[in-house]
Amino acid sequence: MKRILLLLFLTATLVAAPTPTRDYTRMYPQETLQRVSEVYGANISGALYGEIKQQLLPAELRSLARVDLQQPWDHVRDPFEFSANASTGVMRFPAFSVKFLDDLAIANAWFERKGCNKEAILDYAAALDYSDQYLPSLLRALQVPDNAYELDHYVDDVSQKVLKSAIAFILLHELGHIHHNHVRYSGMDPARIRREEVQADQFALNVLRRMRLPPMGMAVWFTALSMRDPLVEGSPSQTHPLTAERMQAIADTLRQHPEDFIEPDNRERWDADTVRGIAADFDVLADSLRDPDLRHLVKLRGAKATPKLLASACDSEQHRQDWMDTFQQLFR
Repeated sequence: MKRILLLLFLTATLVAAPTPTRDYTRMYPQETLQRVSEVYGANISGALYGEIKQQLLPAELRSLARVDLQQPWDHVRDPFEFSANASTGVMRFPAFSVKFLDDLAIANAWFERKGCNKEAILDYAAALDYSDQYLPSLLRALQVPDNAYELDHYVDDVSQKVLKSAIAFILLHELGHIHHNHVRYSGMDPARIRREEVQADQFALNVLRRMRLPPMGMAVWFTALSMRDPLVEGSPSQTHPLTAERMQAIADTLRQHPEDFIEPDNRERWDADTVRGIAADFDVLADSLRDPDLRHLVKLRGAKATPKLLASACDSEQHRQDWMDTFQQLFR
């Protein structure tokens, strides 16, 4: 309780200084991004033109025929950047963003397996915008082995499922923009932007229901994305604004149709209550996006998330103590 009161007091009294746009070119070697473009690129194309295509209705197939899927390895701007241009049909899936999403899936699975503090994953996402310190890649910052998926079957299995479902949702979300002929958002009415984001989400969810694909990757993706600064120019929070209304609409859809998100081969481990639990996670996301105090806390923790703090996440007691020491130093 003392820790909670201290954090709440800090959110009311401290403001993190603005930070310049981060340079991500050092996060991964070029060879890594080239390999991701080659290996994952084939899988992403296969998902879009294979499993997803099989579930599309005639009008949706016509929209898919307009898609020009591009997966550049040398487009390094933001780890959350995926986009579609309804005018040209170009759907961009940079290898940099795919690699970051894969790392995010692996980190979540590793932390679950090892009982580490998942707050550190979110602190890292916040630090991308709010910290002025150099940040290595997500796995290295959290001291997760690069080959974690080879070291533990659970990590391999769960991270692959998270990545698969997240990629499917993002592909479908971007296809939804093309299908509904959404124009670029520059200078557009914010209310219209929010409506179109919800419309693209619902397009994706409708197809995921036909695919019987669990929404676990969506939850991991949006939770990390919710840590970002909505005011950073060109960030996904601007080009794909994350709002409480979006999260609530997703939660409502999951809650209304839980059975539709369960794969037939996965019914021994998943049931309607599992999907309802993910819907509850989206309820929490919606509430957090509405709460200015929590948004302030995200900003503060992101600004103070040093490599040392991130690296201690798998030692729960040490991690808590490191954060307490960090906050106490602010008053010295």
